[in-house]
Amino acid sequence: MDKLVALTVFRRVVELNGFAAAAADLGYSAAAVSKHVRALESELGARLLHRTTRRLSLTDAGRAYYRSAVEVLDQVHSMDELAKSLSQTPRGHLRVNAPMSVGIELLAPVVGDFLATYPDIHIELSLDDSRVDMLQQGFDLSISGASGLKDSSLVGRTLAELPRRVYASPDYLRQWPAPESPEQLGEHRCLLYSLAEETARWRFARDGRSETVAVGSHLEINNSMALCQAAVAGAGIALLPEFIADRHVHSGRLRPLLEEWRPEPRFLYLTYPRHRESARALRVFVDFLLETFRTIH
Repeated sequence: MDKLVALTVFRRVVELNGFAAAAADLGYSAAAVSKHVRALESELGARLLHRTTRRLSLTDAGRAYYRSAVEVLDQVHSMDELAKSLSQTPRGHLRVNAPMSVGIELLAPVVGDFLATYPDIHIELSLDDSRVDMLQQGFDLSISGASGLKDSSLVGRTLAELPRRVYASPDYLRQWPAPESPEQLGEHRCLLYSLAEETARWRFARDGRSETVAVGSHLEINNSMALCQAAVAGAGIALLPEFIADRHVHSGRLRPLLEEWRPEPRFLYLTYPRHRESARALRVFVDFLLETFRTIH
């Protein structure tokens, strides 16, 4: 039995919650995956997994063994990456996660420049507005609006500030008078981003004074670009990042409101596993993103 291979197989079975999924991910047959796990259990003299026809779960021994296996495999990977970085140009495969709007509007347009400079790096970009578990889902880098790291195995860097404004379409404003103060938003139909930490509470600041407003809504959407399109269609007032709304303002399809009041800004953060810090491909990509966003935002 190749111990590192067996550990890798066991790890992916746990992370993907199944033998078939692990087999597809690793390019093995389901029988080969099962054989590796059985060989580990036989060598250890302990059952690592509870198997039923419907679900898979770790035993107490399996849970402890999984944590140790992850540490060993990540350390081996870091050793390999360090050795490569000292002797080769940056290369490798990076799995990157980002919100849909950020990926489409900000990241995808500039990543081509990075790949032109580093042709031996392959990037797999996954766009999803929901928060991901980086370690569980195998991402090397995540871009998100989540601040504050609770997991000490992750490293966080501030990427950019995202200014926001309140917008409505001319069609909507022909039916409803534009609000003149934040508290008047309570009299309007507001469009809410359903993944926000506080969906129906909007915060504003003006001349050192802050105000929090509870807004009502008949429509919640979990994607900012879709929220913007609903505002363009006249469905209501939306609180949006400027990078999403700007082109619709320039075309006349949206109007900024309450311009003397600044909504609480949002920030983008880079997050990556601490054990991957030494990977040169990741380091150069992080440096590229920090420099690019510093220049254009």
